Amino acid sequence: MSTAAEVTLAGAAAREAADTGARPPAGLRAFAPESFFLGRTEGAGVVRDPFGRITRRCRIVTEGAYSDPQGALRLDETFTYDDGEVDVWRWVMRAGREGRFVAAEAKAGVGIAVELRGGDFVLAFRRPVGRAAGVLAPRFRSRLTLLAPDLVLKRTDVSLFGMPLGRVSAVHRRLTG
Repeated sequence: MSTAAEVTLAGAAAREAADTGARPPAGLRAFAPESFFLGRTEGAGVVRDPFGRITRRCRIVTEGAYSDPQGALRLDETFTYDDGEVDVWRWVMRAGREGRFVAAEAKAGVGIAVELRGGDFVLAFRRPVGRAAGVLAPRFRSRLTLLAPDLVLKRTDVSLFGMPLGRVSAVHRRLTG
């Protein structure tokens, strides 16, 4: 990441935390995806049904890089499930106005608002799954929490018309930087 980009994105995260009064736990700073996801992370997760039963397990690999021309973090997040399915999420995130972040994902679209809450990074959006698209696309609400400088916990609640469909719980460990 270039120094100017690092200062811009890190400054945006700090301003957002200050604006909302959000404070990360003692000893840890707010989660900053623009630095955590640079390079490679690896992790694992479980998918639970609405009753809390594990239905699938997955391995997660992300590859992230800063794009100077776009002024944004670009990352590919690959989920490889125990049943053989592979799902790739392609993200672009950048600092927006007034210290906020804006994100886009290849299938979910652009304009995904991102908030910092209590040091956590929170996104909410709809994304097509299989044939479920448009108003029938499930809603995802992801919360990323920094557990250690190299470890993040991600919890994603998935719902449709307010009814829970399931939850994904995962960890990401930073390998390079």
